[in-house]
Amino acid sequence: MGEFREISIDGCPEIGRGAHGIVYQTEPDMLVKVYNANVSLDAIEKERKRARWAFVNGIPTAIPFDTVRVGDRYGIVFECLNAKSSADYISESPENLESFLRKSVELLKQIHAVKAKPGELPDMKQQTMSWLPKVHKFLPDDLFSKLSALAESIPDRNTIIHADFHMNNILVCGDELMLIDMDTLCTGDPIFELATIFVSYRQFPSIEPKAAYMFGIDVETAAKICDRMFEMYLDDADERRLIDAKNAAQLLGCVRIIDYMDRHPEAPDREKCVDRCVQDIMRVLQS
Repeated sequence: MGEFREISIDGCPEIGRGAHGIVYQTEPDMLVKVYNANVSLDAIEKERKRARWAFVNGIPTAIPFDTVRVGDRYGIVFECLNAKSSADYISESPENLESFLRKSVELLKQIHAVKAKPGELPDMKQQTMSWLPKVHKFLPDDLFSKLSALAESIPDRNTIIHADFHMNNILVCGDELMLIDMDTLCTGDPIFELATIFVSYRQFPSIEPKAAYMFGIDVETAAKICDRMFEMYLDDADERRLIDAKNAAQLLGCVRIIDYMDRHPEAPDREKCVDRCVQDIMRVLQS
């Protein structure tokens, strides 16, 4: 344990939160992501390397430095000047929400312009296909065949996607946005990114309102964020294209949720989440 520098987060403000840890601002130009106790050092090192890869490849992200000890947990130190949470930025004025959404979509398109070499990062389509058998037991064969055909029809792409794109993983640094939490970085068609957005702002809040509150917003604002991001990303597409994109995103997002819940039997509201996702999958496929 002596090989890691020890730092303190006493009195440091929280400015970001993901599934595996919390980000604190320790100095005006320094952050530390403190990982949950169940996150291994191997997983932490993997994220540090992916964050470095993202930075080197032009993705706006905090610059990762060393791994440290924070009490009985581990963390990674990042350099990021004058960062604030997305929730704090949005709460400053009503106009900031639309500005944040516009900048978020610009950031998304910047990320999706980056390509990886084959095999350099995990492939989201391959992962999704591996999750489908866990969904089969909940669906009649005809609907499962439709779901499988949809997933199979998604183009194979080496486009970079973050795959966990939501407010708690985005920091506001001056006039720019910075993306954190690179452990989910992978490749795939952007529809998988839109699935993350749908899940974060519509699927989970529709099941449990506290899923919106964790972003510092209400359910209505979360739904607005989802809808505006789809509209902006798809360049104000017609209504049919928007509906098709949201349906595909919801289906893919629900598959991902069911896989997650299958691997985490201790997750709160597990049965409620799975039941709702199965209902929504069936409704969309039958529409």
